[in-house]
Amino acid sequence: MKKLNESQNEALNTFMPVALFLVVMLYFISTRPNYIQEDKIIQDIPEHVQSKVLDAYGELITKHSAK
Repeated sequence: MKKLNESQNEALNTFMPVALFLVVMLYFISTRPNYIQEDKIIQDIPEHVQSKVLDAYGELITKHSAK
């Protein structure tokens, strides 16, 4: 088997990490999920309704701080 000379070895040491990085990036790009779907219906998000206990607590604080 032929041994590589020094310049070929340096080129291989540079090329292999770059090639592995590109392979991994292409894998992740090709397998990413599609978050935008044409047939998906955008629904209205219901408004947040605060509980009665928190409303009463808020009134208590505002009354107490107004004094």
